[in-house]
Amino acid sequence: MAWLVHSSDDDKEVMEYMFRNLALILFGAFALYFLADFLVVYNAHIKIEKAVEQALDGAIIASTKETDNQRGRLAINESLAKGATHSILRSNLKLDVTLSNDFFSDSSLSVSLAYLGTVPRIEAQFDTRVKLVAGKIFGLESYPLTVKRHTPYLGEFK
Repeated sequence: MAWLVHSSDDDKEVMEYMFRNLALILFGAFALYFLADFLVVYNAHIKIEKAVEQALDGAIIASTKETDNQRGRLAINESLAKGATHSILRSNLKLDVTLSNDFFSDSSLSVSLAYLGTVPRIEAQFDTRVKLVAGKIFGLESYPLTVKRHTPYLGEFK
């Protein structure tokens, strides 16, 4: 019968272990929950970077004339470059006309030309808000994300 008798110190020790383990489990669950949001933002950043780079490459193809390049004239049609970048990015990220979808909202795309002397390059900046899951606990519905990319100067392609 000695094994049936236990002291209150044993009860306290068991309770301490139980609460500690419960606290560790809850902390781990919250950590995984917030890790999911971090991974969503990280993957969104990588996906947007690739999509913008592909859109810029497509803009170079759409806005230059091969005959001009063969004659040594490096020129980009700015309106064609902007239109091509916008449409290719929309297609790659599966965005609607307002540059939004289930994951991205309040998006904007700015495309411009920069020159090094007379040699042009296309620069783009895509701003968006990535929708979060765990952030809603703290009232944070989305996370702002900005991706800036540019092509090399066209003279570097030779």
